[in-house]
Order: sequence, then structure tokens, then C-alpha cells
Amino acid sequence: MYQKTHYILSLFICLIPLSMVAGAAVMEFFIVSSCLVFFFLNYKKQGLDYYKNFFFIIFLTFNFYLILSSLLSENILNSLRSTLFYFRFGILVLIIWYLLDNFVKFKLLFFYSLQITLLIIILSSIVDFFLVYDHLKVDRLSGLFGKEKVQGSYLLRITPLYILTYFYTKQLLNNGIHFIFYSILFLVFILIILSAERSAIFLMFIGIFLAFIFLRTKIKRIFFYSLLSSLLIAMIFILNPAVKTRVIDSTFNSFFSSHDAYYKYTKDINLFSQGHQDHFKSALLMFKKNYLIGVGVRNFRNECKKDLYKEVGIYGCTTHPHNTYLQILSETGLIGFSFFIIFLSFIYIKAFKYLMNIYKNYEAINISRSVCFVIILVNFFPLTPTGSFFNNWLSTLYFMPIPFLLYELNNRKH
Repeated sequence: MYQKTHYILSLFICLIPLSMVAGAAVMEFFIVSSCLVFFFLNYKKQGLDYYKNFFFIIFLTFNFYLILSSLLSENILNSLRSTLFYFRFGILVLIIWYLLDNFVKFKLLFFYSLQITLLIIILSSIVDFFLVYDHLKVDRLSGLFGKEKVQGSYLLRITPLYILTYFYTKQLLNNGIHFIFYSILFLVFILIILSAERSAIFLMFIGIFLAFIFLRTKIKRIFFYSLLSSLLIAMIFILNPAVKTRVIDSTFNSFFSSHDAYYKYTKDINLFSQGHQDHFKSALLMFKKNYLIGVGVRNFRNECKKDLYKEVGIYGCTTHPHNTYLQILSETGLIGFSFFIIFLSFIYIKAFKYLMNIYKNYEAINISRSVCFVIILVNFFPLTPTGSFFNNWLSTLYFMPIPFLLYELNNRKH
């Protein structure tokens, strides 16, 4: 009865990954359109039960709190820009979960949409690499993302969804698609290195390490993949010295050098870099000053301009703290952070129980569930610099894997 509506809804969802390459405005169009179609289905008494689940109740309460925090902040309108309609990301989770449950063709459609998106990014990067990219001078390959320099972060978070949907639809694919799948994974690995996004590269290896654990990989295979990765990275660094300079040399210098008040280099040990360390100090000072409800979403950039934060250091003021945990603490306080911890606790408990079952009780490995856990654990890994948690583009990447895990935990009994 709702076949056509499901197709339309699937089309909007499938176009979100590709629209993120085009820009946040295009992405928002498809997210909002998806929400409107889903509300129509709700009007027809479809999908209403999904609003009653634990995740959405916690998320909606968190969203209401964010709005309240914005209203109590010093820069109300600036904060409300991000919080007033933040609920759309919770709806996005419900939409994808609903389609996974109720529209059998969605998995295949989403797989092909991700494959097309990745192929477009890879082909454009290849053209950029051979026709534009200066191997000696340019240290970051950004492809279609241009000056944004977020290709590594995008590929890091989208590719696991491609892997997940591949295993959902593997039996329906021909040999040519299998070959394309593994070729894409190989090229994505290279592109993330060439992007020279240090956080993305670090998190990629964290993800690979977690995948070894969740898939109960044998030591011989771990050794083989590690050796292959090392040789590939060494080859990239030899052929692209600018990438090696940024990823290795600049990172080392950032950890062990800083500027004094007169902008002279001094030897010191920093947390990632002096810039990041100053951001973190400002966030902690901000939290100490506003520990209960924070300064309001998007208000870090305004609060840090006050004289109080000048003592932090020359990099104490920026748009956001560059760490998800510190951003939520400083901008939403202990109350907002408690919602975040509840969500993470739910993930960690489920992941721990799953690992206990496959290692202690020797239950069969569920590849799709394993991939879901790895995606979310990587997205919320605490010990790395991050973009703004409340950035619409990044929020979409953070929330998109969640419905797949909810689907695995609630609808697929193994």
C-alpha cells in the first residue's frame, strides 16, 4: 500500500551521502524532505511505534534541554540556530530504522547509493591527484571537498556504512560488484592517508584495531594486514613527501614545541598541539565557570572572547573546543553531558556483552553487528581532536550509523 512512499523516502535517504559532498544546504534539503515524508507516513499510522524506543526518548529529552540551555545563555539566537531543530537528527535515525524494518529493497538501494558516492569521490580524487596535486608541495588531497579539507573524515565515517550494507546484500551481488567493493576499500585507505587528516588517519587505525577484536581475527591475519598497511603507507610517504611531512614531522613538532607570549618557539610537551591544548584549557575553564548548564550550544566562540580566557594562551579562543566530550561539557554542562554518558553507557554495555558472548561463550560472530559497534565507537572515541559535535554536516555522519545498530539489537536475533 505504501510502496511508492517507501521508494520516495528511500530515495531521499540514499541521496544524503552524495549531497554531503555537494554541501550542507543540499544535505539539509534531503534530510528535511525525508522528515516530511516520514511525518506523512505517521499521519497514516505508519512508524509511530518507533517514537517509543529508549533512544528517541533520551534524544528528545536531550533536545528539549539543549533548547532550554540556549534560552538561558547569553547569546540566545546564536545558540538556538543549532538546537531548535536539532530533533531532525533523531527523526533521521527513526526513518532509517523504519526502512530497514519495513522496506526490503532499502538495503540494496542504500548500498548502491554509497557505492556510487564513493566511486565519484575516488575518480575525482584520481583526476585531482594526477592533474592538479603537487606531490612535493601540497600536503593534503581534498578532491571534491576543495578547501574544506574534510575528505578523510567523510571517508572514515561513510565507508563503514558501505561495508555494513555490503554484508546485508552480499548474496544479491555478482562477482563484478564484489571486485569493485574490495577495490573501493583499498583506494579509500589510500585516500584517507593522502588527505593527511591526522585525526582521520588515527581513527582509521583505531577502527581497524577494533574490527580485529570484534571479528575475532586470527593473529596471522592481523600480522599480514599490518605488514601490508605499513608497506603501503611507506610507499605513499616516499612518493608524497609533503604528506609525510604533515602526518609525521608536523605531528611530532606539535607535540613537543609551542609558542610563548612573544610567539617564540619553546620546548614543551603538548596534548596534540599547543593550539588544541589551549582550546581544551578554555573548555575546562568554561565548564568550571558554568558547570551545571554550560554556556549554550555554539557559544564557546563568544564566551572565549572574554578577558577571563586570555590567561589560557594565545590559541585559547576558537569556534569550538575541537573535542566532542569537552564541547558537550563546556556548552551544555553536567546536565547535557549526562545524556551523552547515558547513550555511551548503553553502547559500551551492549558492546561488552557482545564481546563476552563471542569470546567466552564462543557464539557465532555477527559481522554486521560487529561493524555497527566499530563505527559508533570510532565516531565517539574520546582521545582525538574532532570537529564541532553540533555542526549539521558532522552530526549527520554521527547519527547515520545509529539506526543500523538499533536495527541489529532490536530486530535481528542471532
